[in-house]
Amino acid sequence: MRHRRAAMRRAQRRKRPIDYILPFLVLLSIGVIGVMAFQVWSSWNNEGDANVYFYVAQGRARVLPYGQSEWDNAFSGTKLLLGDGLKTLPGGRVVAEFFNDTRVRLDSDTAITLSDVSKSNDKEVIALNLDNGSVWINGEKSPGVREAHYEVRTDNLLVRATGTIFEVENNTTQVVRVFEGDIEVDVIVESGGQERVTETLAVGVGQEIVLDDATLRAFEGNQTPSVLMAVSDEFKDSAWYRWNVREDQSPTDFSISGSGSSMVDDETDTEMTDEETNGEENPDDENSEDTNGDEGEEDTANNAGGSSDQPVITSPTSKTTTEGSFVLAGTVKAGTAAVVVNSNLGDYELSQFKEGDTEWSYNVSDSFGNLKPGENTFKVYAVNEDGARSSAATITITYEKDKVEITDDLTKPVVETYNGSSSSTTDANTVTVIGSIKGAEKVVVNGYTLSQFTSGGTQWKYVASTALGNLKPGDNTFEVYGIDPDGNKSEVVSFTINYTGTDTTPEPEETAPEEDSTPVEEEPAPEETPAEDSGVEFGF
Repeated sequence: MRHRRAAMRRAQRRKRPIDYILPFLVLLSIGVIGVMAFQVWSSWNNEGDANVYFYVAQGRARVLPYGQSEWDNAFSGTKLLLGDGLKTLPGGRVVAEFFNDTRVRLDSDTAITLSDVSKSNDKEVIALNLDNGSVWINGEKSPGVREAHYEVRTDNLLVRATGTIFEVENNTTQVVRVFEGDIEVDVIVESGGQERVTETLAVGVGQEIVLDDATLRAFEGNQTPSVLMAVSDEFKDSAWYRWNVREDQSPTDFSISGSGSSMVDDETDTEMTDEETNGEENPDDENSEDTNGDEGEEDTANNAGGSSDQPVITSPTSKTTTEGSFVLAGTVKAGTAAVVVNSNLGDYELSQFKEGDTEWSYNVSDSFGNLKPGENTFKVYAVNEDGARSSAATITITYEKDKVEITDDLTKPVVETYNGSSSSTTDANTVTVIGSIKGAEKVVVNGYTLSQFTSGGTQWKYVASTALGNLKPGDNTFEVYGIDPDGNKSEVVSFTINYTGTDTTPEPEETAPEEDSTPVEEEPAPEETPAEDSGVEFGF
């Protein structure tokens, strides 16, 4: 009996295999929990750093905090939160700077909503809705992050990109232009109360897609209209394009400058102004609403008979201009607290003018909206330390913008020939379409405004080519219409080119296309005197 009990005790003391494994499992579990906790903390910490701040580069802006219904004044250096709305007023521009050095610039009269901004160890996401207007995105990513993803949603487009430079518009037409990298664009239509993607387009460097009413109807009908073109010369000539290229090459530090640079770039007819406040309304509501001067106030042209406190306008000296921009400048007496300029956009207090200064300047440009064809009246007020205004120094500048007078009534376009023939069936890989129209200021084919069409002209020309991507085997449908000087559209005319050849579209190249690859009219546009060198290095 004693031996049996001893044997049982020895058997109980003998360790089972699980007794050896259990401590290891415990240690392993603790390690896994520790790693997971670190990853959760790291992810939370990184996402917490996904900050966005915006700066008013010029003019005025508004911000709509998430969940609210009233727009507030926007002040430079304000943090933008998820779901917040941001918009610029006419003449205003805003730059949003993201945690990874991505910059999103808003043009005049633009509204966006921040729909997503997140950061993890391997991926960053920035997404926004473009409600209206134009945005330029220069995408970057944080060091060590594998991928940065950008999305912009318009009414009918979803733009998806990774680390690239592109521009998106959502106005009467929806446009995407690419200046670096490649992007994909989903064309979205509504059917039966639900949205569906009808086409996904790849857009490369130097290319643009334009979606207007005609092409949208084609997509809704499950057609594949040609919307891919080279970036138009007209756009590359715009103040908006030149400003963004300069900012991409040498970004302004708006966190230091506050309201953006006010320096006049004599070489490029600068688009940046120093006239507006950082989204601040003039606190004197009565004066802010006054566009014609207070009752009984003596407004004097160029100071003739004005009060001693009245500003002096020293330039421009000419009362007419054919240029699209100029600088309004002058002097005030010492001790002036502020200077206010009234234009067709209302009152603006010059943000760069400081109390004690005796000189002031205000940039005027058709791209800002404060210069229109015809007469433009500007009133300049000096404001003392008590907030009282002087009488206004007034100047009227007549902007003689070249414009052909069109007397014919707008007619619908007529398609006449295809490569000189009446037949639209061809095996040629380039087809020149010639048509006629009357009373048109512009002619638009599949969303592309023909840059060589002369306002008031009677003939239009369009080129479809396999090399340009707007001619593919089978039927290729195009829609053309005219626009008169008042913005009225003609009847939309459809024509179809039946291409019986093979698709010879070349593989996309890394480099930007040459300037003469613009998919428009057959003959090159007359050589124009280029705008002064803006330092733009893009070659497309």
